[in-house]
Amino acid sequence: MISFAFLHRRIILHCCGVFFLLINSGICAQTPTIDSLKHQITLTVNDSIKSHLYERLGYEYLYFKPDSALLYIDRAITIAELAKNKSASAAGYNRKGTYYVLQSKYPEAIVEFQKALPFFKKTKDSVGLAESYCNLGALDFYLRDYDSSLANFQEASNYIDSLKQVNLYSKLITNLSGVYREKQQYDSSLYYAKKAIDYIKNDKENRIIAVIYFNLGTAQYYLNQYDIAISSLNHAIAQPDIPVQFKILSKSYKSQALLALGKVEEANDELQDLEAQVESLNDQYVALEFYKSKQKVFEAKENTVEALNYAKKYIELNNDIHNREQTAILQNIKVKFDTEEREFENEILRADSEIQAIQIKNQRYGIWGIAIFIFLLLLMVLIIYGMYNLKAKNNTILKDKQSVLNEYNRNLTTINREKNKFFSIVAHDVKSPVAAILSSANMLHSNLESFTSEELEKLASELKSQSSNLHYLLEHVLIWAKSQMDGFKFVSKEINLKVFIEHLYNNELVFIKRKDIKILCNISADIVLISDPQVVQVVLRNLLNNAIKFTPNGGVITFDIEEKKNFHYIHVSDTGVGMTQDKIEKVLVNKERYTVEGTANEVGNGIGLILCQEIAKKAGGEITATSSVGKGSTFTLALPVLKD
Repeated sequence: MISFAFLHRRIILHCCGVFFLLINSGICAQTPTIDSLKHQITLTVNDSIKSHLYERLGYEYLYFKPDSALLYIDRAITIAELAKNKSASAAGYNRKGTYYVLQSKYPEAIVEFQKALPFFKKTKDSVGLAESYCNLGALDFYLRDYDSSLANFQEASNYIDSLKQVNLYSKLITNLSGVYREKQQYDSSLYYAKKAIDYIKNDKENRIIAVIYFNLGTAQYYLNQYDIAISSLNHAIAQPDIPVQFKILSKSYKSQALLALGKVEEANDELQDLEAQVESLNDQYVALEFYKSKQKVFEAKENTVEALNYAKKYIELNNDIHNREQTAILQNIKVKFDTEEREFENEILRADSEIQAIQIKNQRYGIWGIAIFIFLLLLMVLIIYGMYNLKAKNNTILKDKQSVLNEYNRNLTTINREKNKFFSIVAHDVKSPVAAILSSANMLHSNLESFTSEELEKLASELKSQSSNLHYLLEHVLIWAKSQMDGFKFVSKEINLKVFIEHLYNNELVFIKRKDIKILCNISADIVLISDPQVVQVVLRNLLNNAIKFTPNGGVITFDIEEKKNFHYIHVSDTGVGMTQDKIEKVLVNKERYTVEGTANEVGNGIGLILCQEIAKKAGGEITATSSVGKGSTFTLALPVLKD
C-alpha cells in the first residue's frame, strides 16, 4: 500500500517544495521471502489470498527486478477483479502506482492511484483514501499542476484524524505550506508551516524538522520578514540529517535575505564552497536558486561580469527546465483528459443501464417511466454539454502549449541557420590554403624532370610549410566552428596584432608571390588588442584574400591600425581595381551576394564579406569600406576596445 511520507527515505524535491510518498517497510527483496511467497501461492485456492500474495511478491521484486514486479502486480489485479475483492483491487492498483513512481512515469502513476480511489471509497478505507489523495497531490505538484495538488491535499485532510495520525497530518500540512508558496500565497504558506511546527514538536525525524523550518523561512523571506527568515533558515541548516538539497537551498535563501538587509559580505560568505556541491548534486532546481543568489551577490558587489555570468547560467537552466516541464504538463493534461473521458463514458453506460432497469421494472407505470426517462435524458444532455465544455477548454490549453512548442521549433531553426553559416565560413577559410597546395603540387608534377635537386628541395619544403599551415588552420577553424554550433560565442584574449597579421599573409604567400604583391605592415610590434582571436582571424583573412584577388601583379597591400572613440580600426588597403559605392553598400549594408573574377581570373562565392560583417557586428564592431575605381580599396574592421 502506498501512503504519504517518505519514498524509501528519499525526499522528492521540486521547485523548492518538498513532498513525501511512502512505500511500506522493506529494504530489498530477499530470496527466502520470494521462495516462501511462491510456495504459498501453489498451496492456496482462495483467489483473495492469492491476489494478496501476488501483490506482496510484486513488492519484493520492485527494487531489483521492476519488470518481474509489474508482471506479478498485474496478475494480482486480474485475480482481484475476477474475485470482485475491492480491498485487493485497491492494493493492486496502489502498488502499480508505486511501480510507475519508481520508474519516474508520473502521469501513469496518477492513473493507477486514481483507479484505487473508488475501491477505497467502497470499502470505506479512510487511511487508504488519505494516502492515495496525498500521493496524487505530490505527483500533481511535481507536474506543476498546483490547483489539482492543493485540491488533492485538502481532500486527504478529510480522511486524516489529526489527533491519532499526528505524523501523517504533520507531513500533509508541510506539503500544503509548499503548495501555497508555489501559488505565491505566502500568508497561507506561513500559516501551515507554523502549524506543522506545533505538530512536530515531539518528532525525532530531524530531516522533517529541517523541511518544515525551510518552508517557514522561505515564506517569511517572501513576506519581507528577513530577520526571522534568517533565524528559521539557520534552524533548518542546523538539523543533523538535513538533506543536502535543502541545506543548499536554505543557504541560498539566507543569502538573499542577508542581501535585503544590506549585509553583502555575509551573504557572499553563505554561498562559499557550495558550487561544487551544486554541480555534483545534479539537481536543476537547486542549481537554479543557487545561480540566482550568486547573481544577486555579484550585483550587490558591482561585479557586473560575474553577475552576467550567473544570470546567463540561470536563464539557460531555466529555459531547459521550462521546456522539460512543458512536456510533462502536456502529458499530465492528456492523462487527466483521458481519465475524465473514461469516467464520462462509464457515466453514460451506468445511466443507460439504469434507464433499462427502470423501464423493465416500471412497465405498468408508463407515465412515470416516461417522465423518469425524460429526466435522465436531460441529465445526460447536461453531462454531455458539461464534458463538451471541459473538452473544449482542454483543447484550448493544448493549443496554447502547442504554440510554445512551435516557438521552440523556430528557435531550433534559427540555430540551424547559424550552423550553416559557420560551415560556409569553414569552407571559405580552407579554400585558399588548399588551392595553394594544389598549385604547388601541379607545378611539381608538370616540371618534375626540369627541376634541380635544390629546387625540388625548396618546393618540397614549401609544400610541407603549406600543409602544416593548412593543418593548423583546419584544426583551429573546426574547433572554433564546433564551439559556435549553438550560436555565436566570443572568448576574448590578448592578440599581438603584428605577429597575428604576419602569420595570416604567410599562409597566403603562394598567391602573394605569384602576383608579385608587396605587403606592408605599418603596425608596431608592441600593439596588443583584446578580442576573440578566431573572429579577428576569420575577418582579416577574408579581407586579405579579397585584396590579393583584386590587386594586379606588382601591387601593394598595406595594414594599418588606429584607435579612437573606444574602437580599434584595422585598415586593409590595396592598389587594386576598386569598386563603386553602390557595390560596397550592396555587400556590407544590404547583405546581397556579389562576386566578380579577380585580376588573375580568381573566382569566389560572394558570401565571405556578408558572413564576416555579421560576425563583426555580433562582436560589437563592423566592417566599412572606401574605394576608388582603378585606384584601390580600403576595408576597415572596427572592434571595441576591451580591457583585461
